[in-house]
Amino acid sequence: MRAQRVAIPKHHLEEDPNGLHWTGFRRSLRAARRSEDTITAYHRDLADLAWFHAGKDLADLKKIDIQEYFSARLERLAATTMAIRFRSQRAFYNWMVEEDIIQASPMKGMKEPAVDDVPPPIVEDSDLKALLKVCSGTSFEERRDHAVIRLFCEAGSPRVGEMAGIRLEDVDLRTDEVTVRGKGNKTRKVPLGPKCAQAIERYIRVRAKRPNAAASPMLWLSTLRKEAHDHLTVSGIAQMLERRCGQAGIAKIHPHQLRHTAAHVWMDAEGSEGDAMELFGWSSDAMPKRYGRSAKNSRARRAAKRKTIGDRL
Repeated sequence: MRAQRVAIPKHHLEEDPNGLHWTGFRRSLRAARRSEDTITAYHRDLADLAWFHAGKDLADLKKIDIQEYFSARLERLAATTMAIRFRSQRAFYNWMVEEDIIQASPMKGMKEPAVDDVPPPIVEDSDLKALLKVCSGTSFEERRDHAVIRLFCEAGSPRVGEMAGIRLEDVDLRTDEVTVRGKGNKTRKVPLGPKCAQAIERYIRVRAKRPNAAASPMLWLSTLRKEAHDHLTVSGIAQMLERRCGQAGIAKIHPHQLRHTAAHVWMDAEGSEGDAMELFGWSSDAMPKRYGRSAKNSRARRAAKRKTIGDRL
């Protein structure tokens, strides 16, 4: 099922009776050093619940109210979308318990919506080449988009939120590495191949010529915002990729597909799972297996052809 966008009034959580709840929860997220993109996502997920139960205090909702919300939304939205909203709203109610606003979470004992754990498809080399070709020029935007796409394809491919959060100071072209800040503000270094390092170096040179570029510490500057030094956001990166796919005449590619593709290429080259955990910023050894399923069968067939004993007999 394909997720559908549900319009949510941006002002809703700032209104009574939930304004103070959101202000306090947002403060706790910032204290936990959550990114602004993550905080925006929490706002979206809580605003949807508040909009569904318009006029009600979220602190007064019962389990049956939450169940009614999920039952109705699952008729219109994908289970993956609702699983994300479930986690956001559960975190909110856990915070309310910790702050003694409510005695018990109305979501206690509720199970997260079941999701068919189907990994995203791997992006074919031909599509990647077409994607890079349409932004192979020398303009600021072409240099930027080319570098972003190449970095997504490297071993250790950043999550889209990590990509948006890269600062200029995080790029070390002496060692050809980029430092990214992952979940829980953990940092890791992504090594750059020669072509990716070259693409980033070329982008940095044209970046320096942008008006007010020095005013922004962020690496990826935007061309669409009001200020020249504003940077690409998570949604901006996704929109850029969708636009480039259209220009290349290929199916829409989500940023996360590129990360899955990079993990597939690593495993296809017989890279170890332990090294993959370090490079991709995974804390659980279940993650290499999950990412590896995207093209597990094709890798197995190629490995069989390389290692069959028949040709040695």
